[in-house]
Amino acid sequence: MTSICSACKQTIVNNSLKKICQPCQQIFCTNCLYQRIAVPKLNYQMHEVCSSCFHSISTQMMLQKPPKGFMQRIEQQQQLPAQRRMPPMNQLDPETQALEERLQKLRMAFPSSTPSTGANAMLSSTADTPDDLLQQMNDALAIEQNERNEQKSLEERLRVLHATMPPATPNTVVLSKTKVEEEVNDEDEEFPWCTVCNENATKRCLDCDELFCEACARKIHRQSSYKNHELESYRPSAKAKKKYNY
Repeated sequence: MTSICSACKQTIVNNSLKKICQPCQQIFCTNCLYQRIAVPKLNYQMHEVCSSCFHSISTQMMLQKPPKGFMQRIEQQQQLPAQRRMPPMNQLDPETQALEERLQKLRMAFPSSTPSTGANAMLSSTADTPDDLLQQMNDALAIEQNERNEQKSLEERLRVLHATMPPATPNTVVLSKTKVEEEVNDEDEEFPWCTVCNENATKRCLDCDELFCEACARKIHRQSSYKNHELESYRPSAKAKKKYNY
């Protein structure tokens, strides 16, 4: 049975090339149905949608208010003092002060090639379409990732510098790997919140590799495509509980 693509109006002879846009239930060919997005009315599952539905859902998601749990987390974080605020140089112990001075010299010797505009400037510019906003957001995330990579590169160069320097003077300091490893672990630490409603997570899906609260875990994994997923109880570490007010 032949069908007609709702976008390009071409006849679809092969059923394997026929696709259905789940939000609007219209038929499209593979060339016209290729964009993927989380559909709100389908429990935010990822689906291939047509261009009209893609722009409509993107605009809807950008204009809707954030979840109540997410806003509560933001308010709690704003009330907490800065956890990683560095003390003045004259208050650091001699070992840390020496490391900071050498790291500053490395930064001067190897200046960053990342544009100084930053991620916030990318997001603050005016965009005409939802696609422009999404592209700017991706560019901003890429800039932040480059900054983190350059920071790690500087730390690696500093570690190599300490490994190659002979202990010839009393001022030579052995690089402490513990502090560097703790910073890396802090960056890799996951938020102990439900990925849907931002409430405290109590379940982890081993197949989705996501955290859920009890209600969202039952709601999402009640569907046929998620029934076979394996769930396990989740409890954050003591450090995460204290840091994120779990």
